[in-house]
Amino acid sequence: MTSRIILTLDFIGLSHVQKPPILDDTPYVICANHASYLDVILMYRILPKKRFLFIGKAELLKWPIINIFFKKVDIAVNREKRSSGMRSIIRAKQEIQNGWSIVIFPEGGIPINAPKLDHFKNGAFKLAIDEQIPVLPITIINNWKLFNTDPLLTGMARPGIARVIVHEPIPTEGMNKKDLIPLRQRTFETINEPLVAYNKALQDENNG
Repeated sequence: MTSRIILTLDFIGLSHVQKPPILDDTPYVICANHASYLDVILMYRILPKKRFLFIGKAELLKWPIINIFFKKVDIAVNREKRSSGMRSIIRAKQEIQNGWSIVIFPEGGIPINAPKLDHFKNGAFKLAIDEQIPVLPITIINNWKLFNTDPLLTGMARPGIARVIVHEPIPTEGMNKKDLIPLRQRTFETINEPLVAYNKALQDENNG
């Protein structure tokens, strides 16, 4: 409800570019590209029926709106402390056993060249394989245009329609550590393909 109010006040709507899959009650490791802090708020509208927690950098707690979502129920990671990362994974596994899905932005932060994807880190895919739960890829196409975080507090923001694609889940049942890199690459390509296509079409339109 809070996310709906914030997005409504900011005149930001949501459009599914294609019909999303029907998801069952199993937990997922939800992987989305990350180009704006708007992604955190929007996730509650993208998956309104799923119970999920974020794993994210502790700096999110400093944002006055984002920390509404992140302060009490999500898993903050201090990237300067290895022990913090280990604790976050242990906590995530516990929450998966309790039926929660876990949202991870596998780029590890907002890339400088967004919407171009950064290299994906391994953590999300190791977690999915360890727990034998599906990866759910999500492409968030144009949030970088709606809410820019550079500079941090005075970046451009404007109303518009956030366009997303919720892809078919990628099963991990039977996978082991040797499957981690192929799983990571498959997820990267799944998220990246429509992102590249959209931005190429946008560039062609501007050039035309």
